[in-house]
Amino acid sequence: MRDALLSLMDSKGFDHVTVRDITQHAEINRATFYLHYEDKFDLLRKIVDGMLAEFAAAFQLPPDFEVTDFVQDANTPPESFIRQFQHIAEHAAFYRVMLGPNGLPGFSLRMETIIRESLYRRSVIAQPNDQQVTMPRDIIVRYVTSAHLGIIMYWLENDMQYSPKYMATQLIRLHERGSTHFFKGNA
Repeated sequence: MRDALLSLMDSKGFDHVTVRDITQHAEINRATFYLHYEDKFDLLRKIVDGMLAEFAAAFQLPPDFEVTDFVQDANTPPESFIRQFQHIAEHAAFYRVMLGPNGLPGFSLRMETIIRESLYRRSVIAQPNDQQVTMPRDIIVRYVTSAHLGIIMYWLENDMQYSPKYMATQLIRLHERGSTHFFKGNA
């Protein structure tokens, strides 16, 4: 049903998709659909919530993460960045539709929030002293978050021609080159 909904959303947009369309495309009967979902909105909500939970989990830092675990070499991205791109690659059809012109309004904002919250936590670990930050942390994190999501979208729009590790490496290089101008001292 998920694949059927995504395919239909991609071709005609969610507003024009009916439960009948979904069941016909998935080759199931309507009773089976209603056994699992209240309506098409319930199906979409469960798909999106599940996928974003997986995205957030891929991006999480390990519980014992410390500042010394930060990347020392721009050629070795954090495992969480690689996992994030691997997750997107495994679910590329979903992310292409959701971030595309017929996607769910507000989806990119939800994705951006996950990225922003994670990057904010990372920035506090990297430099806990706000006095050592050359501009408000929120502005820095917002800037880096926008670039982060933009790189993800670029990758999807260009048929993921690079590996997840390559993309994670490029992303960490961009993060490091951009953020080193904002932090004073060794962080």
